[in-house]
Parts: sequence; structure tokens; C-alpha cells
Amino acid sequence: MLIEEKLIQLGLKLPEPPDPKGNYVGTKFAGNTAYSCGQGPFSTTKRGLIGRDLTLDEGYKAAQETCLNCLAQLKKHLGSLDRIKQILHVVGYINSAEGFMDQPKVLNGYTDLLVKLYGDPEGKPARAAIPVHHPGWIAVEAYMVVELVN
Repeated sequence: MLIEEKLIQLGLKLPEPPDPKGNYVGTKFAGNTAYSCGQGPFSTTKRGLIGRDLTLDEGYKAAQETCLNCLAQLKKHLGSLDRIKQILHVVGYINSAEGFMDQPKVLNGYTDLLVKLYGDPEGKPARAAIPVHHPGWIAVEAYMVVELVN
């Protein structure tokens, strides 16, 4: 089944990929590998610290939206998400309130979606869920590295 058909079955849709806001590209290629630039959740998502301004569930949803934005960047440059053979690596920065310790559960919103789309083990990446503390900023920023089909 095509990846975008799976998204539709999940009730999800890829957004239009945002243009870079600085001196960088949305996707970079090195041989058989593609790197998405860092993305955040949809602009409709509340900003702030997870564990203070957002609940764990809201953080999970923000991470899922961040994944959709990364996939949109990759699709823009690949033409099709079916060119992705496997997800290699995901790094997520979780905007966390003091004492909040569930960054991995937040980033599951990102990686659970990848496993639903690409399966296990292809959709299950190595990853890091890194806490940051920046009041008023987006809840999650993340990027991914993928291996492409030859």
C-alpha cells in the first residue's frame, strides 16, 4: 500500500511544506540518504512548555504534526514518500517544563506514526528525545534521516 494511502486511512493529510525561514534547505541528500530539516508542529498548535502549558497528550499530537511536516518536506524533494526504504534516525527537541521527564513519550507521537506508515522494523528509527526549555516557543522540533530505495 502506498504511504499516502495509509495516511488517508489514518485520517491524516500531509500539509504544504513550509519554505525555509533561513539559510538552509528543506531536504539534503547524500548518496542513498536524505535528511529533513528541523520542523515543528502546525501553526494551530499551542506554543509553550509541555508539562506546564501543554499536556503530555498535546505534546504527543504536536510531535505527530511535526512528523507530518518532516514527511511533507521529504515528499516535496523526493516526489513520493514511497521512495523511502527505511527511517534511520530521528532527533526531537521537546520544549519541557522544569521537572517534566516524559520526553520519550512525547516523541512517540512522531515515531509511532512512522511505524504505522512504514512498519516494523523499517519505520522504527534510532532516536533521541532531548529536553529543552524555551518558554513561548514551539512544543517540539525534530528532524529525520531516511534511507532511500535504490
